[in-house]
Formats: sequence, structure tokens, C-alpha cells
Amino acid sequence: MRSNSVAGGGKTLAGLGFALALAGCSGHAAAGPSPSPRPPAPGASPTQVPIHVETRGGNGEYVRIVETVRGRKVYTIRALSGDMVRGATTGAVGDLVQPHITFVDKGGTTTIADAPKARITERDNSVVMTGGVHAHTSSGSLLSCDVLTYNGNTERFEGEGHVQLTAPNGLVMDGRHLDGDVKLQDVNVTGSAE
Repeated sequence: MRSNSVAGGGKTLAGLGFALALAGCSGHAAAGPSPSPRPPAPGASPTQVPIHVETRGGNGEYVRIVETVRGRKVYTIRALSGDMVRGATTGAVGDLVQPHITFVDKGGTTTIADAPKARITERDNSVVMTGGVHAHTSSGSLLSCDVLTYNGNTERFEGEGHVQLTAPNGLVMDGRHLDGDVKLQDVNVTGSAE
């Protein structure tokens, strides 16, 4: 079971997905008292309403997103701003500016990655960091690449373009593609360096 919690402007919401949670952080006051809820007509099914939410950090505050799986934190994102959209038939998609993401593997090892931009997609539980990614693990490995994709279903990374991985023992691997775990210990780097 996956859950998301999002904070913006000092407020935290959880449960309904990050796009809906961000709607609560937009700072707009309610227009008036809400009418009494009416039960759905027999045979009617609820439909999702498209939502577009923009959030901006400011005054030392950031947009924060925490993704958990069965109560275990798998990543925490801190970003300067976010633009989240939930379509009527698709899951939420969010674009983030200057994301700082801490990924956590099942054993508690962390990898921290920074990039100019990122896109998170609810449907496939992915995070795609772009514009030049720099990451380091808690064990001392360093990674740089053009694009880094985190697959939430497999909890693995895929790196593309100008991949360079430096292990704590000084071993350097260069290539065009990377496939690896969050600890960056079970890793394949392929393709000739450009």
C-alpha cells in the first residue's frame, strides 16, 4: 500500500495522493459554507475531477513530498516549487524545480540526488530527474548523469547520458547507461563514454 504526504507553506496532508494534498496547500480560502453532502444516486459511480495545483516555496520553506510503501519511507523530495496535475482518467503528474531527493532502500541505506528538474508520476510510481544529476550514497559512492530515473515498482535506478559512478574505493565506471539498486552497489554501467 502506497501513501504520499505533501507539505507546502508549513501544512502537511496525507493519503489522497500528492496532487490532491497539494490542493490543500494552495492557500485559497473557501468561498462559503459547503452544502450538505448528497448521497450518490443508485448506480452512480464517482468520477475524478481534473485538478491543477501550483505551489511555491518561499521564506526558507520548500515543497515537500514523502512517498511510503507499507509504512516504510522510500523517498523524500524537497523542491523550490511544484506544478501538479491530476487528470480525470490518469494519475497525478508533478513537475518540480530544483529537487533534492533522498531515496531510502529496504535496509535503510540512502542515496541523495540533486537536479535542476524532476517529474514524478503516480501511475508508474516513477521519479525522473533531468538537466544533469549529481548523487551520493551514504556509503560514499558518487554518481553523475544527464537523466536519472527511479522506478518505484522495482526500487531501482536507470541512468542515461554521461554516466560516471565512483565507488568509495576509487573505482570509476564511465558509460552511457546505468542500471542499479538504490545503494549503487548492484550496478551495471554500459555503453562507451561520450
